[in-house]
Amino acid sequence: MLVACFSCWFVMVGMMLYIAQFNTPNLVDDFCFAWVSKVYGVLPGAYYYYMGWSGRYFGNILMHLTPLFFSSSFTFSGLNTYLLLTFGFVTNLYLVRRVTDLPLRSTRLWSSVFLFQAATLYSISGMYQWFYWFSGIYYYASLQLVLLFFVVYFFEKTSRLRTWILSILLFCLMGSSEISMLLFTGVFWGYQLWKWRFKGPIESELYLFFAIWLVGFLLVMLAPGNQVRAVTNVNLGDGIHILLSNVKELIKQFFSSPFMWACFLWVLFVLELPKSYARMSIVDMFLVTALFFISIIVSFIPLSFALGEVHIPERIISLFLLFMLMFTCFIVLQLKTVWGGLHLNRISVLVLVFIGLGIYKSKNFSLLSHEISSGSAEAYTQEYRARFEQIRLSKSDSVEVAPLKNHSALFFTEDLSQDPKHLWCKCVANYYGKKAVNRR
Repeated sequence: MLVACFSCWFVMVGMMLYIAQFNTPNLVDDFCFAWVSKVYGVLPGAYYYYMGWSGRYFGNILMHLTPLFFSSSFTFSGLNTYLLLTFGFVTNLYLVRRVTDLPLRSTRLWSSVFLFQAATLYSISGMYQWFYWFSGIYYYASLQLVLLFFVVYFFEKTSRLRTWILSILLFCLMGSSEISMLLFTGVFWGYQLWKWRFKGPIESELYLFFAIWLVGFLLVMLAPGNQVRAVTNVNLGDGIHILLSNVKELIKQFFSSPFMWACFLWVLFVLELPKSYARMSIVDMFLVTALFFISIIVSFIPLSFALGEVHIPERIISLFLLFMLMFTCFIVLQLKTVWGGLHLNRISVLVLVFIGLGIYKSKNFSLLSHEISSGSAEAYTQEYRARFEQIRLSKSDSVEVAPLKNHSALFFTEDLSQDPKHLWCKCVANYYGKKAVNRR
């Protein structure tokens, strides 16, 4: 089983790392963040964005740390892919290791890590927006911050270092993504309120965490930029329709992914919580489950009523998808402590079948393999980089470039406008110190 899990993970990661060398800054936002950081600095730029568009104070800093801030060369455009894949793998290893207490030499440990990572990479619809579009770097990072917080809080012994780590993780995750913030708030604080009401006094460190949470929550919710960004007024009927459509799409993606079923079966029949771990009661599990799904609905409300987006962006639906996977696996582990261990002969064969189906059905696998085999990504990148070298080296204040002849299904999202007053054109012009840049 270890060989199969490692192989499917290695193939996908190998393709992602190979194609990362062809990554380029996206016209959508990347040059705008780079220009602002270049002129004003990273922190002032993040503050400007906070005041004018988004309350994600930590996510704003990450976006303004674009490689274009450090160099106009596109050579480092794949850096976020390397960093995020490493961050996700290390977090996943730490999570499985602490939750199951399996030794590092255990094949079950490594099979689990490779399987969960493969499930992420093969199943999410927002691969480009997570791992290649630098302006979307905070989505996957926010997921890792939430996972790290829960594992450190529930599985590490109380210490001053633990308190400091949790405080930093909490402050960062609150300002990384509104979705992660709302899900965390509903589940963690809802459960803590339940414990306080029915199970005894509040732990002293929770006063500190509550203060940090409150500061982060207010910073996000009261950000002046939110008033600019969330200007759509959707009527009740349309908003409910959008919300239900988005929930339906999330459920569809979750249950139609073979890798989700592979992970579910693996947890159900192979993994177990350590005997030393304090079990949750059935009532607690029902409560946490209710809190989780209520928090998902609450998270959909601003997307449906304030932003008025008929379809959730792929980067956001992917975030919900992985939160559902991790939560489902956790509840299954808890239920096993009540019902006892389950065993099924040749479960590995069934998991392998789902892995095979997952690879066969994966749009990410098909997309990357086509981009590599056809040379589309490489051809697009060569032309794209040549275009921006032309802009950079031009001695004219107004630069007009030819339309792109090559297109990449992975990297291409939008071309420069013929109107030099278009936002993307203005950001490119400002970044390169030109008065105007546009497409012929």
